[in-house]
This record gives sequence, structure tokens and C-alpha cells, in this order.
Amino acid sequence: MSAALSLTSAPSLGTPRRKNAVSLTALIDVVFILLMFFMLTSTFTKEQSIELKKSQAVSASSNAAVPQLLLAYEDGSFAYFNTSLTKLGSLAELNTLASPEQAVNLLPAPELRVQDIVSLLEQLRSAGFMHVSLGEPLPEASKRDE
Repeated sequence: MSAALSLTSAPSLGTPRRKNAVSLTALIDVVFILLMFFMLTSTFTKEQSIELKKSQAVSASSNAAVPQLLLAYEDGSFAYFNTSLTKLGSLAELNTLASPEQAVNLLPAPELRVQDIVSLLEQLRSAGFMHVSLGEPLPEASKRDE
């Protein structure tokens, strides 16, 4: 008899069990905290870049103008070559010799740091030279003929 009572008093398998509702308030709080975290830790900066053009060789038979070469040395001095080599004391002297409309090939000395090269490119751009290309260092660029 007790077996029959226990079978009738047990819950049946066909009735659905009531589920507890999940509170959305805690979920919204967590999402808001994550949103604030990512907004505060991310940085919004504008990337700065310098446009570089690779210098191209000019054939001897072409009618193109003689390229303007600017040799930059490690000690901060410069040499300008158009048809002859002219030593410059500063970059400001380049405006008297070179035409800003013509292309200038910057040839750094092998010992020159990258930051110095980038600074030179920025100075040339601010001086009005818009067609500046970076050439490979010449082996004789590091040796000066005094």
C-alpha cells in the first residue's frame, strides 16, 4: 500500500517545471561596464605619415632635366649636386640653389639615423619642395672630398 501511495504522490514527468527568470539588470550592468572599459582604454589618434617616392634612374639619352641631388651627412651638413657639387652649411641655403618645382633626390649618408632622415624630409616639405624622393645612400656619400 505504501508503494501505491508513493507512486501517486510523485510528480508526473509530463508537467513542465517552472523556470526562474534571469534578471536582465545584472546583465545590462556588466555590458555597460565592459563598454565603459573599452571606451576609456582605447586611443583615438590620427596616424601621421610621410609620402615617399622611390627615386628612378634617368637614362642619358632622355631629355629630362638633370636631377637635383641632396647629400645629407651625419654631422648635419649638406651637399647639393645639380651640374656641379656645392657644399651647403644649412638646409636654408638650398632655396637659393634649387628650384622647388623640380624633383629632389635625398641621398643620406649610411650613418644617418632614420629619425634624422624623416626630419629632413619634413623640413624639405615645409620649405616648398613637394617632389622629394629618398634614394639609396651612395658609398662615396659618407666620404667627403675636402
